[in-house]
Amino acid sequence: MEIVFIRHGQTDVNKDNRLQGAKVDAELNDYGHEYARKAAKNFDESEFDVVYSSPMKRAVETAKIFTKGKKEINLDDRLLEFDFGDWDGMKMDEIGEKYPDVVDPWGKVNRDYVKYSKNGESYEDFDKRCGEFLDEMYRKYPDKKVLVVAHGRLIRMMAAHYLTNGDMDKIDTPDNSALTKFSVKGGIARLVYYNRVLA
Repeated sequence: MEIVFIRHGQTDVNKDNRLQGAKVDAELNDYGHEYARKAAKNFDESEFDVVYSSPMKRAVETAKIFTKGKKEINLDDRLLEFDFGDWDGMKMDEIGEKYPDVVDPWGKVNRDYVKYSKNGESYEDFDKRCGEFLDEMYRKYPDKKVLVVAHGRLIRMMAAHYLTNGDMDKIDTPDNSALTKFSVKGGIARLVYYNRVLA
């Protein structure tokens, strides 16, 4: 199986440097639309046998742009972005000031954030749902090419599931509209590229 992930295009929530998790269903902004369309011109949707997307607006919009209306898009709730609980929508600057112990040197929230956002998703639960999705894709499409349009933190965890036993803190966030590709054979995944930009 070859599986390619595309992170959704930019939203105003991204631009404002706020946490944009499962409870924040933002649409692409003008730049997000424009850049995704530019990147999609260098993308061949015909290579893929099947397309999956997070049901969130920003992902579905991006999936439609990249597939150019030529592919059926299967929505899957397991591809929802990480759920930050009560922290969803908060500015990272505010989090960094109030809770510096859960912000890493790259300015991202780390696994210990659940000490403060009690109803947020744990890394373990997140890894579990990502792993279930990946296992199902491999069972269904062992010799196919799968396209998945989703979210930055989710793509980090997909990569972490394959490469670091679910330790997402070792993997950077891909850029908006950037591509990540894995090749999976005999149940073993290899990273082909990460954070590839097309425009």
